Amino acid sequence: MTAENQTIQEDTHKLDAEIGRVNESRFTRELELLIKESEETRLMRMKQYQKRGFISMNLGILSILIGISGFGWLFMMEAQVISAFGCLILSIIPAVLLNIWAAQPPKTYLKEHKSVFMPKLAKTLNGLSFHQDRGVSSKILGRLAVIPAHDKYEAEDCFMGVYKGVKVIFSEARLYSKVNKDGPVFDGIFVLMETPEDVIEGHTIITSNHKMVKAYQSTRWKDMSAVHISVSNPDWDKFQIFSTKPESAELMVGERLLKELAEAGEVFDNAQLTACLFGKKYIFMMIPYAKDMFEASNMFVPITTKSQALEVKKEVEQLLEVIDVFDLYQPPK
Repeated sequence: MTAENQTIQEDTHKLDAEIGRVNESRFTRELELLIKESEETRLMRMKQYQKRGFISMNLGILSILIGISGFGWLFMMEAQVISAFGCLILSIIPAVLLNIWAAQPPKTYLKEHKSVFMPKLAKTLNGLSFHQDRGVSSKILGRLAVIPAHDKYEAEDCFMGVYKGVKVIFSEARLYSKVNKDGPVFDGIFVLMETPEDVIEGHTIITSNHKMVKAYQSTRWKDMSAVHISVSNPDWDKFQIFSTKPESAELMVGERLLKELAEAGEVFDNAQLTACLFGKKYIFMMIPYAKDMFEASNMFVPITTKSQALEVKKEVEQLLEVIDVFDLYQPPK
């Protein structure tokens, strides 16, 4: 087993959640119950915040007034300057601690969104599992020949599951470079799939990012050959393909796959999607997508919309379409 394959299998071996197509009526029903539960949690945390704020303000004022009185007595009547200031400082400490205590409910609400709401939403969305601080391993990024130069990699809000035998991981991903001071050099989604059988030969790159092609064609991809696939719809003819095994790539990459990749790019706000087929059974996709879909709403704003969950559902379904078109879960015939 190569080091590359061992690293990827470390990423995917714990994927035991079986993904299935969502029944629309069941999904709507479960989503409404989840939103109702989340709204009740939001209201509870908001009331807790208001109650603690009232208690903190009054007890804090009382503590400071006591401290001022003690300061005045010790300074004016006893002429104990150090003790007077000590009394004043001690009276401030309870006020500070009360203020910290009162500020906890909004922070707890944000934590509960990731630890309670998101796992339940993931389960509703095709039976996925959710992991807040996981993602595609950084160890494989350098082997893909499509990742921009970077100094720091962050991954969060990771969804995992198994669909028709194909293990799937996708998460938010950001790459930062010290050279680029304007923000991340990549902000979007990484997707990694592992098929149960060896169905891929060589290393094939499919991308609609023409700037990437211009930058890497004569450098990173100098040992790859260009592959052309004819398509009947011009809307699908937006990808350039390079492979170390061009004959195999012509058989693997067809019109149906390019159609689904094009539609996936449209779902993610017309993103310049890039896909890599490598390591005999692995498919990696990088999708530029700056929108953060998984953060909690403002605690003081009612949770009344399904748009976020419906958008995520549409994105998940489109990723599954890629697997369906590939028939990647079938062994070679």
